[in-house]
Amino acid sequence: MIKYLLQIFVLSSIFLQTMASEKRNCLITEAFDVYVANSLPPNSPSLLVHCASKDDDLGNHTLTNNQEFHFGFCDNSFNTLFFCTLWWGKKQRGFEVFHEKFPKSWRGASCDVDVCYWAVKSDGIYFSNYNPPRGLTKKYSW
Repeated sequence: MIKYLLQIFVLSSIFLQTMASEKRNCLITEAFDVYVANSLPPNSPSLLVHCASKDDDLGNHTLTNNQEFHFGFCDNSFNTLFFCTLWWGKKQRGFEVFHEKFPKSWRGASCDVDVCYWAVKSDGIYFSNYNPPRGLTKKYSW
């Protein structure tokens, strides 16, 4: 009996350590990561970022050149929407950074996969499904 309990304890410890080392564990739903990166020219004013959903205000963030703001979540809804507003000097732009619609084929300009990477440049906001980003596509102008 003690040997059996010890085995359960050891296996439980290993399982919990494995779960703790994962960045997020979504058992039934999909995990998504959203990045907003300051890819503005060096010596530019800081990029101010405010992101939220209907239920979660992710706060204000000030990003200097080459910094990024990241958040992740488990999508447990058929209509999850996160949006951000950006300020750079006198310029301002609000847009959807993630919009999950059911079924997946209905998704708009947002994610097709589990990563939404938004790079903010002097001429607009670019999107990639990868981190590190590749194949950036301009989605919005200032």
